[in-house]
Amino acid sequence: MNKRWNISLLITLVVFNINSNGQISSFNPVKIIGGISQKITINGSGFGNLQGKNYVTFLQESGSFLDTSNAKKLKYTSWSDTKIEVEMPVAYSGKIKVNINGIDKISNDTLKVKANQGYRSANPIVYDYLNNTNGKGGYTWYMHRTYWENPAAKTAIEDVFKEFRCKTGVNYILANAPSDAAFSLGDGINIIGPDITLGAVGFTDRLWISCFLGAEIFYTTKAMDIRMSTTQDWYFGGGTVPSGKSKFRYVLLHELGHSLGLGHVNEIGQTMFPSVTNLPSNNWNKRDSITTDEQIAITYLVKLSQTFSFNACGISTLSKISNCNDVYGLTSEIDRFKKKITYSFYPNPAFDRIYFNTNQQTLNGSTIRLMDILGRHISTEKINTDGIVELYLTNLKPGSYIVEIENKNEIGRLNLIKK
Repeated sequence: MNKRWNISLLITLVVFNINSNGQISSFNPVKIIGGISQKITINGSGFGNLQGKNYVTFLQESGSFLDTSNAKKLKYTSWSDTKIEVEMPVAYSGKIKVNINGIDKISNDTLKVKANQGYRSANPIVYDYLNNTNGKGGYTWYMHRTYWENPAAKTAIEDVFKEFRCKTGVNYILANAPSDAAFSLGDGINIIGPDITLGAVGFTDRLWISCFLGAEIFYTTKAMDIRMSTTQDWYFGGGTVPSGKSKFRYVLLHELGHSLGLGHVNEIGQTMFPSVTNLPSNNWNKRDSITTDEQIAITYLVKLSQTFSFNACGISTLSKISNCNDVYGLTSEIDRFKKKITYSFYPNPAFDRIYFNTNQQTLNGSTIRLMDILGRHISTEKINTDGIVELYLTNLKPGSYIVEIENKNEIGRLNLIKK
């Protein structure tokens, strides 16, 4: 009788000790995006009324959990004996661990991290913001001549840019001319081009800069390059990939995601899955769009980049786009000014030159650009004189052109016919 009673008492004590050290019963949401200030609530018991030295940790891309030091630095919005609320950091899908008094308590269920928006610091969250680097509201990307002169490749790049512009509002435009520039983040040219030395299928290089204003440090992305391997047998079309080929559009979707701060995830079906060719990605890379989760993550950064208040080092906010299908930014460039310059030139049609008559205003300090009918740049002149200005056309072939005048506040365009 006494022996049985002692055994029952021992079992009760063991159960009591397990509960006192804490256990996870559930968490919400079960699907989440890392790095955009979304909160996850962890329910259970025995967490302690104060956080103290306890912490929550999540699986990382390395295969290990977030280390103790960084896990303690996460933003905990509440901590009680039965519930913990914490902002979701960048992580991989996996179990959740709550460390209580040095002992890990692991969830039974798996948290699914559908997308990650990268940051510099998780508490407070610090990003590499996007900004107006090209004077047109965002970033200008150049196609390497290899792709520019390949109609299928050029169309693929245009379509991928439309996807990102229309889904996220990011002010990425394509240059109206090809580039033969090498990969160099210091040359001021953001280029998408082939790389014969690349060991991966694709790779994104980013250059960030920091600016100090008093005690504030602001980080922003200054330049980017996307390198695409020349060892791949590229398929430039959409939909299902023919056997033995690699899908250019899908890899470019992945790399542009990196350019916008997205990190990898281990969720099957996501564009930012580490593998973009071969299995398992071939099961879903027939898709020609980013996922809803990736759209949410990028849009979050884009909106922050459109509204930040930092104003130093020549940094200004990312501009909104007016026509997401206009990947060359022709309408966006015009619409960024509400007031248009009133000017004229003569004669039109013209043979060897045209003359500008300023009438009520001066052209001094303005810039005159000559472009072809598709908006591709031909020449630029800075005006440093008042009154009548001449523009020589002797090197132009007969045809239609665009003449643009711009100063810091206004812009205007007129069509020109060269005889």
